[in-house]
This record gives sequence, C-alpha cells and structure tokens, in this order.
Amino acid sequence: MNKKLLIILGSIGAVLALLTVEFFLVREYACETNEDEEEEESQEEATETEGLMILIEYKDTVGLTNFVNELAKRDIPSALLATPEFVQENCDTIKKLMEYDMEIIGSHTEEALWDIPYDEQYEIISEIKTDIEACTGEPLKIVGSRFMASDENTAKVADKLGIPYVTARGTTGTKASVYDPEDYDVKLLSISNIETVEFKYGSLCDYSYWTREGEPSDMEKDLADAVKRYDKVTPVSHTNIGGYIQSWLDMWIKFWDSNEDIEWLTLDEMMENTDYKMPYYKIPQNHNAPYTPQMLEHVESDEHVDEDVVDNPCAVEDLP
Repeated sequence: MNKKLLIILGSIGAVLALLTVEFFLVREYACETNEDEEEEESQEEATETEGLMILIEYKDTVGLTNFVNELAKRDIPSALLATPEFVQENCDTIKKLMEYDMEIIGSHTEEALWDIPYDEQYEIISEIKTDIEACTGEPLKIVGSRFMASDENTAKVADKLGIPYVTARGTTGTKASVYDPEDYDVKLLSISNIETVEFKYGSLCDYSYWTREGEPSDMEKDLADAVKRYDKVTPVSHTNIGGYIQSWLDMWIKFWDSNEDIEWLTLDEMMENTDYKMPYYKIPQNHNAPYTPQMLEHVESDEHVDEDVVDNPCAVEDLP
C-alpha cells in the first residue's frame, strides 16, 4: 500500500513539475508581459531627446540671420548669446529675429565670470540687463559670460535682479543639465560639452571644433552620439561659422533634417524640468578655460580664407 502511494505521489509530483516548467517557458518566450511592455516603454522614453539651439554672435548679422532663417523653416527655437553692445548696434535686426522664437542671453565677453566679487558682478550684470532691455523691450531671462561661465556670485546677482536663468560651463558631458540651487531663485543651464578627447574642453559648438582644426563631420558624429545617449542637448553655433561657411551650414541642415524626433524647445521649456536640485555648494563646477594661445592664433587669423562661404545668405528682409 505504501509502495503504491509513493508511486502515485511521485507521478503527481512529476506532472506538477512538468506543468511548472511549461508555465515558465510559455511566460518567458511566448507571452508578452506587462514587465516587457514597461521595459520597452522605458527604453523608448530614454531615447527621446529635448534640444535647445544656442547661437553666439559678436561680429555681424550675416551668418546670424542666415542661420535663424534655416531654423525658422523647421520651427526650431533658439537662444542668442550676445553682448549689450552687439544688441544695441543691431537692434532692429535683433528685434526682427526675436519674432522667430529667439531669446537673448545677455553676455559679458571680456572675461569669464569666475571669482569676481559680488559688487563687481552686480555692476556688470545690471548694465547688461538695462542695455539689452532698452532695445528689446522684454525682460532679460538669462545671463552668461565668456565660456558660458558663472559662479555663485553670478547666481546671487541674477536672483537679486530678477533674472531667472544663468548659463554654466558643462558638467555632464554632452548631456545638458538644469540645476536648481536651493539657495537662490534661479536655475543654471549647464551647457553640453565635447567628450571626444581631440576636441576637449570646448562646448558642443562648431567654433570649438573649428579652432581645433576639426571638420564638420567630427561635430556631426558627436551630435549624433549625444542625441542617442542623452535626454537633453544644447548644440551651439558661432553663426559667423555655422551660418556663413557652407560646409558647416550643410552639416547643421543635415543634422536638423535627419533628427526630426528631437523635441526642440524654447528657453523657458528647456528650463522647466530640473535635473538636479541641491544647495549651490554641491553643484559641480567647471572652471576650465577651453582655448590655448595656439588655438587663439588660429582664431585671430583671417577666418574664412580657403573656406567656401554661403553664396547668397538670407538677409533679415527676406525672412518670412
């Protein structure tokens, strides 16, 4: 009797074991579970990239206007880093370009705003704000300086003057990041920086590659890599290069047209979602000056010698 019972129990156990194995095999290889769907959704979300195009200009408006025209064709907003002197000298053009979702980043280009006393920064930034607003008639939303640099005194002054955003040199590679310091009512936009060793430590900017004798294809490769890996990017163009030298403009057009899934944002939209909120003293700082004297010799030479420039750049009157 005991022997028969053991045989019966053993058979039942074998059947149960077989059913259990079958269940897990079916679940693993045949059924699409919620877990699988959630993982796929998570991967899709991770590949979505938000972008803010940043422009820099301090010479003339030829490349700038041409560049903004190409952006306008694609409904891409931008932010222009410019000095108050440049804004005032080209006030009518600047106001026209602002109609195409171009924000102004008030810039101090004489020096990086690092380790400059509060009172001195207050005077500099107050003047930038007053002079730019005198042209645009709009409140200045963001301030920066040479190399996109800032420090805690910059944040403190911006808070005092009611300027909501400050630029900062990149601290998270080609990923752009938004920091929200708990101490001040401002946010910091940490700009995308180049990770490729040959072109460090510049911003993800055509000028950074150009001064290091890089080619448009070098930047194109790094842009594609940044979009693939990160959720936020801030590509930058010195528009006397990106909007005026044909090979660089071609690279930008190819980048925009081959990355239609990028969600191009306005400045306010980009700053809306904070990546890191912490006391200012915990925020990573990048005080690296990215240009050597040898690079600056190249910059100070005749920039467009041996470069094919845009044949018929768009004038401000030609904008739609």
